[in-house]
Amino acid sequence: MDRDGQPDTPVSWQAIMAALASSRLRELYAAFVLGQQPALSAKERQKLLDSSLLNDDGGRLVVNEHAFKAALAGARRPEPEGAERFLLAGRIEGLPKRATDRLKLFEFLIPQIIGPDATLTEKQLNAKLAAFTDDVPLLRRALVDYGYLDRERDGSAYHRAR
Repeated sequence: MDRDGQPDTPVSWQAIMAALASSRLRELYAAFVLGQQPALSAKERQKLLDSSLLNDDGGRLVVNEHAFKAALAGARRPEPEGAERFLLAGRIEGLPKRATDRLKLFEFLIPQIIGPDATLTEKQLNAKLAAFTDDVPLLRRALVDYGYLDRERDGSAYHRAR
C-alpha cells in the first residue's frame, strides 16, 4: 500500500470481473463487504486476493476499499485516431488549431454532410451541420473557405466542391 492507502500494484478490472463471475466468490465477497469472516478454501482465498477485491491484513482478510476505483483508473479507453480525435460523442468541440488537422476533420465530415452530386439549400445544409456542431455558421464558412463547399452567388444553395 502507498501512503494514501492505495494498492502499490495495479488492479485489473478483468481480474475483478473474473472473480465476480463466480457465484461462490461473489457470495464470499458480499459476506466480507457485510463485515463477516466466512470460511473459505485456500483456492477461494487466493482468487479473492489475486483479484484485489480483498487484502490480507495480518492474516485477516479485509475488503479492499480502493479496488474498483483503482481498476477504473487503470482501464484506459483507446484514444481516437484520425479526424475522430476532434469529436466528442460525435460532435465538434472546436475546430483544430493546426491547418492540417482542420483539413483532416473537413475531409472526414464532408461525405457525411453532402453527397458528391447533391445540392442543398442553406437551411438543409445548416440542419446537417447542426448534427456536428453548435456553431453552424463557423463550420459552414470554414467548409466554403477551405474549398470543400461551393456556394451559389446568391447564397441560395451549396454543393460539394471536391
